[in-house]
Amino acid sequence: MFSAPDPDSHVYDKPPAHANADWTIDQDWQSYSAEDHETWDILFARQQKMLPGRAAQAFLNGIDILNLSQPGIPDFTELNRTLMDATGWQVVAVPGLVPDDVFFDHLANRRFVCGNFIRKRDQLDYLKEPDIFHDVFGHVPMLADQRFGDYMAAYGRGGLRALKYGTLKQLARLYWYTVEFGLIQEAEGLRIYGAGIVSSYGE
Repeated sequence: MFSAPDPDSHVYDKPPAHANADWTIDQDWQSYSAEDHETWDILFARQQKMLPGRAAQAFLNGIDILNLSQPGIPDFTELNRTLMDATGWQVVAVPGLVPDDVFFDHLANRRFVCGNFIRKRDQLDYLKEPDIFHDVFGHVPMLADQRFGDYMAAYGRGGLRALKYGTLKQLARLYWYTVEFGLIQEAEGLRIYGAGIVSSYGE
């Protein structure tokens, strides 16, 4: 990893000054601008139109359980009350991408790290680094499902072991084809649940 000179970059080689040792930061929900909230609403409305008949039922249930359809970027304090009651998970804000060991440790302890920034309007269709929309809309609804939540915690524990034995490449492939781009066969047909698909735009 590297610290890029680009002021819009969210890639760091160490926690920035305002972050804790575990890379978490205060979400500081009040600091989001009206444009930030509107960007979330644009993205949410666009994805919601595409999901019926395509998204897994567990994902759709998660949207409802967590009340993500209310306007604006979710406040993690409110979101976590519901998520903790459902599966014991919580969302923690981070400044950007975190190292593998930090990521796995949070997962193992049922904490999902979410980038605290949202993309700009000219990045609605593509973003190099996962932002709060990808992380919350794409990942968190599935964490409201007990079986998937248990899987993610087990994945975190497995990730910590893989780091010790140098087998992270194999485990990363599992994450890619389940958590990010996973499909599941349901009674109605093949459905998507991977965050990389449900949070991406495509006709």
